[in-house]
Amino acid sequence: MVSHAGSLKGEVGARRVPEAVEAVLEPGDLRALFEAHYASIWRLLRRLGVSHAQLDDATQEVFWVAARRLADIEPGREHAFLYGVALRVAAQEWKKRKAAAPLAELEAVPRVVDRGPSPEEQLERREARALLDSVLEAMPEELRVIFVLFELEGLEVQQIAALQQIPLGTASSRLRRAREEFSAIAKRVRAALTARERYR
Repeated sequence: MVSHAGSLKGEVGARRVPEAVEAVLEPGDLRALFEAHYASIWRLLRRLGVSHAQLDDATQEVFWVAARRLADIEPGREHAFLYGVALRVAAQEWKKRKAAAPLAELEAVPRVVDRGPSPEEQLERREARALLDSVLEAMPEELRVIFVLFELEGLEVQQIAALQQIPLGTASSRLRRAREEFSAIAKRVRAALTARERYR
């Protein structure tokens, strides 16, 4: 699991602060915020289901909101603020995708992880990431969000409840259901992959 922004450098590439955002803030303030949190917000949005084609725009939208509301961000809570904005941006992207086209059928998942020849280690990493993304994609949105925040981003249930503005008991219940849903979907996906390998 990627836990530091710097380790995503190869995946998200070098980023500069968008001019439209930079114009709103003092350059030093914005640059520090952007450089410290860009990779983790990009990663969070990807795990929440934002399509690759929209990732850069969605991530910049998060920082555009932060730029306009800098005065509202409490010192030391920059990441929590950005997470909250990212959840809303991801939810908007989900709505757009649902309106545009239905989600891929679960039976189509094996084609997603079918890769061409490449070094074995790189192939395994790509397949593991594709499998994770496929399982997350099949989860209901409210369960996917809490699963990603707790299991992949390492937030505490109390933090998640605060971010989503829901009671602690509701967050705990959703996390339990999310784990059950993740396990059930993962079993179905693995079974589909195993069957496909058997009949090759």
